[in-house]
Amino acid sequence: MNNNVVENGVKMMNYIRSESSRTYQDVIPVATADNITSLGNILLDTGYKAQMNEFINVLVNRIALTIVRNKSYNNPLAILKKGSAPLGTDIEDIYENPAEAKPYEYSDSAMAQLLRITDPDTHVAYYRLNRRDKYTKTITREGLKNAFISWENFNKFIDSITLSLYSGNYIDEFKYTKDLVDGVYNTGKVTVEVVTKPSDESSAKAFVKKCRFLYSAMSFPSQKYAPYNKMKSDDRKPVTTWTDSDRVVLLIRSDVLSEIDVEVLAKAFNLNKSDFLGRVIPVDEFKNPEVLGIIADEAFFQIYDNTFRFDEFYNANVMAWNEYLHAWGTYAVCPFANAVVLATAESKPVTELTIDGTPVELDLNANPNYKTLNITSAPVDTTSDINYTSSDEEVMTAEKVTNKSVKVTPKKTGKATLKAKADNGISAETEVNVVAK
Repeated sequence: MNNNVVENGVKMMNYIRSESSRTYQDVIPVATADNITSLGNILLDTGYKAQMNEFINVLVNRIALTIVRNKSYNNPLAILKKGSAPLGTDIEDIYENPAEAKPYEYSDSAMAQLLRITDPDTHVAYYRLNRRDKYTKTITREGLKNAFISWENFNKFIDSITLSLYSGNYIDEFKYTKDLVDGVYNTGKVTVEVVTKPSDESSAKAFVKKCRFLYSAMSFPSQKYAPYNKMKSDDRKPVTTWTDSDRVVLLIRSDVLSEIDVEVLAKAFNLNKSDFLGRVIPVDEFKNPEVLGIIADEAFFQIYDNTFRFDEFYNANVMAWNEYLHAWGTYAVCPFANAVVLATAESKPVTELTIDGTPVELDLNANPNYKTLNITSAPVDTTSDINYTSSDEEVMTAEKVTNKSVKVTPKKTGKATLKAKADNGISAETEVNVVAK
């Protein structure tokens, strides 16, 4: 057997022992390279239930959490996270526009203005906790028996816990971060630069030239690239902002990046290749196929961990431990930070929605008893993401089929409201009457 595997297993087992109670240490001997089976026999003995519970508790709450946290940095978009936020509170982001110059004047009226108050041009954004996810892993006695056959099996057992929980969290963090880009594109709340997807030398050079221009342009004070200026109401002043060159990041689809000479792109950012690769982050895809990437101030991504913890519950009925990883977070964009989406087409936020075939009647006894309803939008080829809800899921449920179709299924007689809502707030609704014929 690999000596590293044995050494790691022994170290982990002895770490658990060192973090456990004196009673546990009195019962469970120090782990060695040769006593994995005897350790398992003691822990799995029903007479030592308290020690087994303590073993699971320390294992999951100390070791597994450490491993999951370390592995979370493998998320290529984790560089955009801003750390932890206080639980249950909003995050306030205040931006003060640069002061405006006034012409010098030497007069009595100018002297009279000496003590006049000049109101600051302050803009505020709030970010609220909007992710509450839970991941579950069950540890069975049978699984534990197999773990104590060898140190190799023991290490695999540890990995099975951490990788299962970590993988789910990793995938969702990656997806939620990309969703921020899709969200601002869908709703028209970000500057969009229409470009041709690189497919040959000419289009690749044009793409790099556009990136070089935007990288340079963002370093100057401007009102062109702050999302706030597309989000604000008409009576608010636009914000003027800029981005230091070392804060620019480029999220780009990997298929697009493969068509570009990375050395040339790095020079466009005035960086050598190694430094540049720390600022460019390849992703697999975005929900909108038109989106190729985004060039932005890293402050544009406002991502915080609110809660990240393990809990456990022993189910005596099936002799198994359920382990829960709770991952709560805040995912938002800063409206005061420069950002430009690179896309093959302008976004087309929805302006109107209509649910076709209304009013809707569902027969509980029909076969099949569900109906698929289509949604008409203006514009027809909207980029907005549309979701569907039922006001009473005990009467009927609404399941999204595509962006413009929904499956409604009756559950019992009664009435409920079906609502279609786009990500920019535009909505439509209709009454669904469930009958039994």
